[in-house]
Order: sequence, then structure tokens, then C-alpha cells
Amino acid sequence: MVNSEVPESVREDFPALKGTRNGKPPIYLDNACTTLVPHQVVEAISEYYSGYPGCAGGRSRYWFSEEVSARIEGDPERGLRGSRRAVQEFINAGSEKEIIFTPNASQAINSVALGYGFTPGDVVLLTEKEHNSNLIPWLRLRDRGVLQVSYVGSNQDDGLDLGQLEQRLEGGNVRLVSMAYTSNLTGYTIPAESVVKMAHEHGARVLLDAAQTVPHKAVDVQHLDVDFLAFSAHKMCGPRGVGVLYAKKELLADADEKRRALLEPALLGGGTVRDSTYESYSLLDPPERFEVGIQDYPAQIAAGTAVEYLKGIGMDHIDSHATELNSFLTEQLRSRYGDKPWFRILGPWEATKRGNILTMDIRRPNASGIAAELDERSNLMVRDGALCVNSYLNKLFGQGWIGPKRPSEHRTICRVSPYFYNTTEECQTFLDTLDKVFEERSYL
Repeated sequence: MVNSEVPESVREDFPALKGTRNGKPPIYLDNACTTLVPHQVVEAISEYYSGYPGCAGGRSRYWFSEEVSARIEGDPERGLRGSRRAVQEFINAGSEKEIIFTPNASQAINSVALGYGFTPGDVVLLTEKEHNSNLIPWLRLRDRGVLQVSYVGSNQDDGLDLGQLEQRLEGGNVRLVSMAYTSNLTGYTIPAESVVKMAHEHGARVLLDAAQTVPHKAVDVQHLDVDFLAFSAHKMCGPRGVGVLYAKKELLADADEKRRALLEPALLGGGTVRDSTYESYSLLDPPERFEVGIQDYPAQIAAGTAVEYLKGIGMDHIDSHATELNSFLTEQLRSRYGDKPWFRILGPWEATKRGNILTMDIRRPNASGIAAELDERSNLMVRDGALCVNSYLNKLFGQGWIGPKRPSEHRTICRVSPYFYNTTEECQTFLDTLDKVFEERSYL
């Protein structure tokens, strides 16, 4: 039975929800990792492979390639907007040239790290809870002597400490502020507009890792005045293998402009070059100069389909529904285990400040394998482990926490992340199953 709060038609869009295992349906609550895919997106991918599986028109001039180009870049005569424009409108970018397709958000962030032209003495400012994709690229550049890395901590409510941010910016030499717009660990969303304004007042640019934000909230890059924004289609009902780097047009130089672009391509080769000799080369205009080699054309096309699908659901509804489910889960978990010293929810106390993410810290003897047991019992799919935020969890618990030798030190981090197709009934099944797991492990 599907709870009435989610229309049957919405759940019918997702083929993966129709299967069963051991006579039970799947309950997918790992949407912060990757979301399920509606049949509209699957069909868009299949249509490419079955109908016009060629290169885009910039490389070839024939039927298949022109069809691929029309689906990505648009064709006004046929009424096709194209996926690039669909993404541009989705985040309200000022130009399609500001939308660069990448394989994922991680590569989008790396594109800025490797292409921005940092010099020794430059500082990149991060939060203490960054995903490895927005930490390791900067640490590598630091280790090579290219730049310095500094961090902004949290306030008493586990939100971003804006006073500390101001101090770091006033310290000088901050070239870039690079922060998760929404934390994949706690679900906390930073006050991005304030962060951008403060950074710009001190001469720094801003990169927002919006992988956990764009799928849930309406994001307006022009209103934010953000310089760079990275996100992935696979977290927003889209295909795997395609992400987006938004970059302000003023940071990207066209081929005929007599100035050096502030962001240069990190990778060069086929598809990026206008002309070359044995001694020199010239590049195509943005965004083509950043999209090297054969692209994942079906994924790029289907990304536009996913964007249109989410717009049909409504971003306000997506945000409110997931937050309501988080609030329900939070209230129930705190009423059941809130007085236990071995249980806590990471991040802000209020579920409304954690969006769709609820991360539990469970410290009990032999506290391992809980996620696998939930799956085995009820087909419940949640995430456990370090959640790619090893640095912060190592600071919080001590390095090696994830595999201690003494049973008394065992703990597990378990994240539940609902989306608009999840129901209260599914959340109730999670709660009831978790109760059974805890009881049989003698935690209660």
C-alpha cells in the first residue's frame, strides 16, 4: 500500500519501486547518495542509443550528430530547447555558455581547482565538514606548494560560524571560498547569500558544492551572485555520469577576446580545439573548450529530462515533503532513543535545518552491520560508514574510529535521506525494523 501523501502516479514513474525481494517491496532511503530514476529519463537514454547514437554536431555533420546537438544545444525551428538551456533555466544562469557539462560534481570542483591559476600564498577557505570531493583537491594543491588551506568552524547550533568566516577573510590572501552549500553529513544549508556577499567584499570568489542543494531547493545563481556552482544529475533523478559546473561568463574568455580567462580548462584535446599547428593552438568558446573528448551524450540529454521532471513535481513540494519526513523520523527517533547516551543525531537540533538528511551516531558494542541488517530484514536501503567526510568524523571521534579493536568503542554512522517519492509508511517501517534490530542486539 502506498501512503496517500504521495500520488500513486509519482511512484509509478519509478520502475525500481515496482520490484520485490522476499515478497517485500524496496524501501529506498539513500537519496543523498543517488536517487532513483523515473522512466522518462530511462527512455531519454534509450532513445539516444536506439535512435541516433552518434557524436554531437560539432564533430560531424550528418543526421545522427545533428539530432544529438539539437537535443543538447536546442533547435528553435523544431521547438527543442536542449538540455543545456534546461539546466541554465533551472538554476537561472545568465547564459547557456555558463553551463559546463562534466562527468560529476567532483570533476566540476576539480576543474576549478586545476584551472583557476592559483599562486603560492593564495588561501582557499573551507568548512570543517567538507565532502572529500571538496577537500582532497585543495589538499593536493597545498601539498604541492600551490596554495594554503584554511577552515571555518561551526557555531553552537552546528551551523556555519559567520563571525569566524569574517575573521578568516579579514586575515587576507583568501582567493576562493569553497563550501558545501548543503552538508551531506548533517543536511545543514549554509547562508549562501551572506557567504558570497562577505567573500566578495574581501575580494574572494566563491565556489558552492551544491550536490545536495540543487536536487531539493530552487537555486538562483544570479540572485546568489555566486561565481561557481557544482552539482550532479544522479542526485536529482537524472542519469549517472553527468554533472554541471556553472561559472560566471565574466570568468570565461571567448576565443576572440584579448584577455586571459580566470578559469582555464584543466584538460585539453578533442572537442576543445578550434585550430592547431605544431607550435600553437586556439580553443573553442566556452563551454565547448571545457568539455574534452567524446561526451556522455545520452546522459547530457537525459539530464535535461530530469530537470523538466523535477520542475513538474515542483521544487517547493520536493523540499517540504522531504523535510516533513525528516521531521517525522527525528521526532520518533528522539522519543524512542533520545535519552540513551549511545544515540544521537548529528547536525542542528531542528529537522527543518537538516532538509532531507538524518545522520545517526550509534555507539554500542558491536555496532556494525546495522545498514546491512535493515536491508536483509525489510529491503531498507540506507547509508553507513564515513559518508566521504572522513576528516570531520576523524576529528570528532579520533582517527581509526570506523574500525576500533575493542568492542566497547564500536560505533556506526547511519544516514537516512528521503526524497519526494518516499512515504510516511516507509519511514514507519524503517523505525519499526530499527527497533527490532536494537532489541535483538540488546541495545534497549
